[in-house]
Amino acid sequence: MKKVFALLAVAAMFAVACSKDDDNKKDEEQKPDPKPADEYAGPVEGTSDWSVIGQLAEEKVAMNWDGDLVMAASGDNFVLKDLKITATDEFKIRFQKGWDNNRGGAFEKLGEGFEVTNGGDNIKPAYAGLVDVWYNPAKEQMAVCEAGKAPTWKEGAGLQPSGAITIDGDFADWAELDPTAVVGAVCDDYAPWEGVSEIRVYAADDHVYYYIRFDKESLDDAFELVPNDMHIRLCINTDGEFESGYASYFLQAYDFIVEGSIATEGAFIDFDGTLHQRFGSWTPLLEPGHNLVAGKGAGVEYEIVLDRSIFNQAAALSSDPKPMGDVFQTGIRFYFNGWQEFSNMPNADIDDDGTGWGDLLEVSF
Repeated sequence: MKKVFALLAVAAMFAVACSKDDDNKKDEEQKPDPKPADEYAGPVEGTSDWSVIGQLAEEKVAMNWDGDLVMAASGDNFVLKDLKITATDEFKIRFQKGWDNNRGGAFEKLGEGFEVTNGGDNIKPAYAGLVDVWYNPAKEQMAVCEAGKAPTWKEGAGLQPSGAITIDGDFADWAELDPTAVVGAVCDDYAPWEGVSEIRVYAADDHVYYYIRFDKESLDDAFELVPNDMHIRLCINTDGEFESGYASYFLQAYDFIVEGSIATEGAFIDFDGTLHQRFGSWTPLLEPGHNLVAGKGAGVEYEIVLDRSIFNQAAALSSDPKPMGDVFQTGIRFYFNGWQEFSNMPNADIDDDGTGWGDLLEVSF
């Protein structure tokens, strides 16, 4: 009888073991296959005016300086995400797929901003993997980051063209210029505004420089108002005739303006404007963020630089191309708290009609 119980116990244990083995086999049969890795679909393009171009070996983007990958706007910056590169790839970025306005420079470290210039060296990260390519136009820096990681930017002054003037809020270099190369205007005794005491304009090395000196009392009074903002219009005539364009605020018509803010909340800010051309009304040609202009202020002074090559590239693409030649005319309009008149320069009222409209300054490169 004991042998019978022993045999029954062994049989039960064997049955349980078999049942567990069968269950394990069923579990293994029911487990799904491992999910395959997502196939690389190529970089994520956008619709901005900036694009990446270069010698890129990856199969999805293979090119040899013969195509563009369009960057996307990301706030004030531009980015091309998920670009797969090899260790030997090199590239640059360019504006509206043209070489007149391109950026390159010496890559330093993954994830960190490095300075770039128009016509600079090819960018060579010497890295293999998936990256995001960033451009910060305000700082004139680019960054190559591991995909999905944010860049770190260096402290910098942004647009700094070669030449006698540095846009840094220190105005001593204006006194060192040859005075015969600078044109300017002072506030007329009979002008209806007193907000601006003086402007100067200087053109060299394909850049136009503006200097502004405010009347301290007028500026202090304006900065006490709310919301304490000031914006300007750089008014520019490029074609040597004054029939077309906008015929208000100066004794000659002008075809272009660069409009943007230079102060807010009672303090100067860096300048970055929109380029408009006159077609019955002001039509935008180039939005901020393209390094057309830069500006800084301190105390009662402000200085601005305008890049003629970027200006002319945008003007050439308009329906009525009027590029800036070696001679042009210009003036500045000033507004406070919206469209409240603050000043107009030049404002010498040669017609004695009380408008405060003066002749545009004529400037030569």
